[in-house]
Amino acid sequence: MTPQPPIAPTARRHRGWRLAGAVALAAVLGLAFWGYTSPEMSVHWENLAALCGF
Repeated sequence: MTPQPPIAPTARRHRGWRLAGAVALAAVLGLAFWGYTSPEMSVHWENLAALCGF
């Protein structure tokens, strides 16, 4: 068995940023989903259509 070469510092740094981005995305999506569970916050299709330009 040949020993594996050590991971380059740049690869480790990229992995860290990717992990931080995934955690941030999960947090934002989780907060958004939690916000939609409240009765005051509901999807209004008219507003969604207006955002899309229809």
